[in-house]
Amino acid sequence: MIVVQIIATTLIYTAILTIVAFGGMFSERSGVINLGLEGCMTVGAFVAALVMRVLPASMNPFLACSLIVLIAAAAGLLYSMLLAVAAVIFNANQTITGTALNIFAPAIAVVLIKAITVTPSTPAGTSRLNYGAFNDMFSFSFPGAESIKFSWFIVILLVLIPFVWFLLYKTRFGLRLMSCGEHPQAADSVGINVRKVRFTGVGISGMLAGIGGLALIMTGSQWDFMAAASGFGFLALAVMIFGQWKPLLIVGGGVLFALFKSFSVNYPGIFPTLATTPGMSYVFLALPYIVCLIVLIFTSKKSRAPKAEGTPYDKGAR
Repeated sequence: MIVVQIIATTLIYTAILTIVAFGGMFSERSGVINLGLEGCMTVGAFVAALVMRVLPASMNPFLACSLIVLIAAAAGLLYSMLLAVAAVIFNANQTITGTALNIFAPAIAVVLIKAITVTPSTPAGTSRLNYGAFNDMFSFSFPGAESIKFSWFIVILLVLIPFVWFLLYKTRFGLRLMSCGEHPQAADSVGINVRKVRFTGVGISGMLAGIGGLALIMTGSQWDFMAAASGFGFLALAVMIFGQWKPLLIVGGGVLFALFKSFSVNYPGIFPTLATTPGMSYVFLALPYIVCLIVLIFTSKKSRAPKAEGTPYDKGAR
């Protein structure tokens, strides 16, 4: 049973990391570094959680899930526009802007949640939101293993993989997106609106990050937004770099990092003797990030990032 549990956990973590990494890929392929994926995930999850608190639990499951996913995507999109405006219009430093988005998102979420949850018994409020009525709508199980829950976001990922590959490599939009990330001046010389393409790339990254944030909080019936997105946004960036900004390689990286993340959660069932060792839980919690550092150390030298990523576009430069 623990093997099935590890598989189920690995699959949902793969879905979260890969969906968000796809978002980062679109942004960086257009030439904008989106370090604010963690913030976009937090905002998408937060707005979706608020909506789930007001939606009737008797609502048609398909309509409810579709609406919640769209709202999470829209919230992530709108939040990512802060980066787009700062980086594309005002040529702001993209690293600093993305970091600011990551700091601001959990802060505003916690403030609003505390304001919502203030009661006479909890005058300080709480940073947690409960949306348990909708948790089961996003999961399913197989006959004979009802205790093991699989997420519908795995199905969303399976649909996204061929769609993202086709969109990036086989459509005019994808080719224009990549040209703006490689040589924006050349793209501009043939009539491509570089700023518009970069806005679109950042917007897509925000949408996918918002969906990834929703997938993350749907792993439970409540979420403490003080933890933001629990570092998944940064892991997704590592997956994107490991995958060389290529959709199929990103999927492979998502599976690899998700497997170690699954081990960090399920280690008591794998190594029961270690579960009682003081401090061992922190070692396993750090395991995915340790693996991330080791993998990037050995693969970063071969990384071939888009040449113009992180460079503000100067229309007069040649």
